[in-house]
Order: sequence, then C-alpha cells, then structure tokens
Amino acid sequence: MRSARSTVDRAFEKLRRAVARIERGRGRRYPKALRERVTRWACVRRQQGARWHQLSREIGISAESLRRWVVLEAPGAPALVPVEVVAQAGERFAADRPLCLVMRVGHRIEGLSLADAIELVRVLG
Repeated sequence: MRSARSTVDRAFEKLRRAVARIERGRGRRYPKALRERVTRWACVRRQQGARWHQLSREIGISAESLRRWVVLEAPGAPALVPVEVVAQAGERFAADRPLCLVMRVGHRIEGLSLADAIELVRVLG
C-alpha cells in the first residue's frame, strides 16, 4: 500500500515537471489550468509556513509570480481571517505600548499605536 506522503511527493513531482516544460520569457504566460494547480499547491505550502522564496526554489517559478497568483487568483480567498493575539510570558497588555502589525501577504509594520493599527486595518480592509 502506498503511503500518503509518497503520493503527495509524486503529485508534486508531476506538477514540478509540468512547470519545467513551459517555455519562459518576458510576456509568456502559464496556462490557466497549470496556474490554478500551482496556486492550490502554494496555498497549502504557505499554510504550512513556507516562505515565497522557498516555494520559488521548489517549483521553479519566481516568488513574485507565486505571490501574485495566490493573492489575486486564489479562489474563495477569505475576506476575514482569524487573528490570534499572543502575549509574551509575564507581559500585560498596555494601550500605549507600540504594536507590530503583520499582514497575511507578508507586510510588517512596527511601532504603531493601538489607534493607528485599528485605523490601518480599517482602511486596508
């Protein structure tokens, strides 16, 4: 009986070979069906904690293309995502303490007041 891991590995290798067969160059486009397969794969890998450049090396597509496909073309991408606030051991929350906002697409903004963070999230949606 085949293990689930080896099935996943074979599926990835098949996807990677499909990507490698595509002629590349400025202005060339990947077929929509292949883009969708790569997007699904990248979404799963991102949920596992992989970074864009790591994914780029694994699949052979530029990190920026992968990021754009996932952010702009991911079907059913949620408008709202759960947020977890984690305090370090022994720390208490203080309203005047600078905050760090880390966005799902990878942007990190540090030194915000609570009011600034709320306004930024409201404006960016």
